[in-house]
Amino acid sequence: MTTKNELPQIRATIRGTKSAAQLAAEQEDIEKLSKVVEKAFAAIADATGLSEKEVFHAVEEIHGAALTKAILEAVKEISLATDLNTQQIIDIFTAKKDTHLNDIVNRLHERSQANRERFGWI
Repeated sequence: MTTKNELPQIRATIRGTKSAAQLAAEQEDIEKLSKVVEKAFAAIADATGLSEKEVFHAVEEIHGAALTKAILEAVKEISLATDLNTQQIIDIFTAKKDTHLNDIVNRLHERSQANRERFGWI
């Protein structure tokens, strides 16, 4: 299990016009988050023998039922990296059918930034 200190630190988004350096830093954060999500979904795929796409569909289908340990661990790691709660993460996973990893990562990043702004963490 990964601890919060071992996860990449995602910076808060800067309001207003962003410099090239700030845009590059934001892209770096998205890439870090992508690695966290990829690792989490790989753990689910390994535990279940499913492909990445099948994992997305499995999360969609079982989000209302008891989640497996692998899914709980994946969601917990994503939660630590984004400061989102389990339901927010599951909502993002299930919001769109036939989505892809980059879309999930971008939506997680956007929701994380919106939450941080709302709670004054940026």
